[in-house]
Amino acid sequence: MSAIDLAILGMVLEKPQSAYDLQKDVTYHNFSRWTRISAPSVYKRVLRLRDQGYLESRQEPGDRAGSKAVYSITESGRAYFLQEMAACASRPVPLLFDFNVVITNLNKLPQDQALALAEQLRQSLQASREETAGYARTYADIPLVGRTIFDQQLGLYDALLDWLDGFVRQFQAEA
Repeated sequence: MSAIDLAILGMVLEKPQSAYDLQKDVTYHNFSRWTRISAPSVYKRVLRLRDQGYLESRQEPGDRAGSKAVYSITESGRAYFLQEMAACASRPVPLLFDFNVVITNLNKLPQDQALALAEQLRQSLQASREETAGYARTYADIPLVGRTIFDQQLGLYDALLDWLDGFVRQFQAEA
């Protein structure tokens, strides 16, 4: 199971939707900021979940002349959703940051270049924090389960900024 499957099943569990509406939801709610999901991948996954028996579809009149498939979750889809939610919640949580490869190589550079890169990382973290704070303000009226993701991300950015400050102090002291 992937995060995208859980997201799709959760959205369809909330209300039946077309694949197009699911794609719009993914884009509107900026899912890609907090999990590995993109709007273009939704349609393929919806079809796969339907083929596996977790979703069923019915044809409804579309906005234009044609019809559209609207997906709803099946009983086996509900059971699978709950099983995978439990499995996901019980797995170890890897904290993988691409910038760690920069950190692990700073000692191979002259100190002034290394510190400049650390400052660049600080600015990137701070910009990402500010962007997330902006999203939190823009979407302040969403349910708690969505707002709490913003709180989580802001806390992580704050912790990473504090960690980086401590690392830079140690790096300077050991040089």
